[in-house]
Amino acid sequence: MSVAGNIIRLRERQGLSQKELAANLNMNRSVLNRIENGTRPVRDDELKTIADYFDVSADYLLGRKMPKVPSLSDEQIDILKGFDSLNSTGRNLLFGVLDSLRVTHAAIV
Repeated sequence: MSVAGNIIRLRERQGLSQKELAANLNMNRSVLNRIENGTRPVRDDELKTIADYFDVSADYLLGRKMPKVPSLSDEQIDILKGFDSLNSTGRNLLFGVLDSLRVTHAAIV
């Protein structure tokens, strides 16, 4: 995915409009609009600011594949990818399910 597509996806995942994100980044909305439309490249300092805001790496925004962490199984990596694709409501629901499973498992053991 392109830098623009990754920024849009992260922005929408947090339920932000372009205007809101631009204000949060201290960036002109028209600049953000052109970056998201792919008509203006993102500058290095902007890439860093956006990555810091969303708490992701610049490599992630650039669409570079993240290396597998050797200590995680393929199943664990799939779970993390699924978690990453959820919005905040979905993540909260998932945490609730995990808490219920912990309680149930603790009662059985």
